[in-house]
Amino acid sequence: MNKQSKTLERTVVLVSLPLTKTKVKILNCIYQVYGRMLIEALECMWSNGVTSWTKAKKILYKKFREEHPNLPSHYIHEAIRDASQRLKSFKKLKKEGLARTDKPLVRGWSVGCDNQLWKLTFEGVRIATHKGWINIPIRFHKLFWSYYNGGWTLRSSARWKLVENKLYLYVVFTREVEAIRALNSSRVYGIDINENNVTIYCYPENKAITIVTNFSKIVLGYAYRRARIQQKWSKRLGVKDNRRLKIALRKLRERNVKRDIKQKLARLITDILKDGVVVLEKLPKRFQDKVLEKSRKLNGLGAHRLKQSSMRGIHKLIIEKLEEHGISYVLVNPSHTSSICPICGSKLISVTGFAQRNCWKPRLMRCPRCEFIHDRDVIGAMNLARKYLLNVGGFAVCLPKGVHDPHVEWLVATVKRGTEAQPVLAKPTIT
Repeated sequence: MNKQSKTLERTVVLVSLPLTKTKVKILNCIYQVYGRMLIEALECMWSNGVTSWTKAKKILYKKFREEHPNLPSHYIHEAIRDASQRLKSFKKLKKEGLARTDKPLVRGWSVGCDNQLWKLTFEGVRIATHKGWINIPIRFHKLFWSYYNGGWTLRSSARWKLVENKLYLYVVFTREVEAIRALNSSRVYGIDINENNVTIYCYPENKAITIVTNFSKIVLGYAYRRARIQQKWSKRLGVKDNRRLKIALRKLRERNVKRDIKQKLARLITDILKDGVVVLEKLPKRFQDKVLEKSRKLNGLGAHRLKQSSMRGIHKLIIEKLEEHGISYVLVNPSHTSSICPICGSKLISVTGFAQRNCWKPRLMRCPRCEFIHDRDVIGAMNLARKYLLNVGGFAVCLPKGVHDPHVEWLVATVKRGTEAQPVLAKPTIT
């Protein structure tokens, strides 16, 4: 068992109370000037082939200082640093073939502040401007205080943007954690992430639990509602500059519902896991696009359902929670984990079909050689644990061998919006 330290980061958004017209005017001036400097710095660095912000500062600082003599100088530093980071990110995307434009463009921005431009107080935050320091009353919510009093360190830099008459402040908390790598642990958890559920298999207890999320049902429901809203308001007022349409679509809150389910799911998974090693799939980037390229059957709403299923988001959130709680994890190649028998390695035959378009349904698979029968997702989680035991852990595998060995105890639970996970099936599955 060895330990490795890692720095975790969490971003918290704080929203101010409605500001006065004077404060809004001052902050809007800073916001617009920062945006113009950012755009000009990015164009200059792109034309001159400069990516280092120190070299760009030597070129641009004097010019910006002469144009804005009353502006605090650290805003110029932050604008040039922001342009440098955007340029490096664009070149990385272009190298991977993921850039959508020929050169970097600025579509939106937030104002960067170092420790000389903002100060946190008990009543809110103080921000340096060309008119001096101004006090911004902030609403401190429960999440902020949980990080602030929970052993996390507040980073000295922050970002803010102005939305109508409110200021949105983005602060970052960091914490050093020791990730314990229990490579010799006898307990292994295989976690299989799917469109509508997450399945956990525990070895050697030989137990499995499927946590149902029904993301496909949520995605399709919001797609139908969105289509009806667009059809209703576009007939009356058209599509371009339709304020009523934007307000109606914003009230759907699809992103908030998905985030709520993902956070509950990650919290429930970390409560289930105990000491041991967690084995997760190594999901490649844009794997959903690759699945769509291979499958010609998925199109229209099917493709939309797959791309909005939040599998990578769940995967990322589970890893963040594991790191936060110091639980060791391993990423393995998920190829053929749901199509081969975890007992004898033979090709499985589908009994009930593969589709889960509207909601979660059991998908039974049968081995023609050893007659092992179980759910496809449970088999995938079992094979993930088996891969780790064979390839990484170096242990001998002793998974159940058909109907003569103890059955795989299987529990199915569901995560609903507004309620905690509640078990809906608590009977062991006969295998």
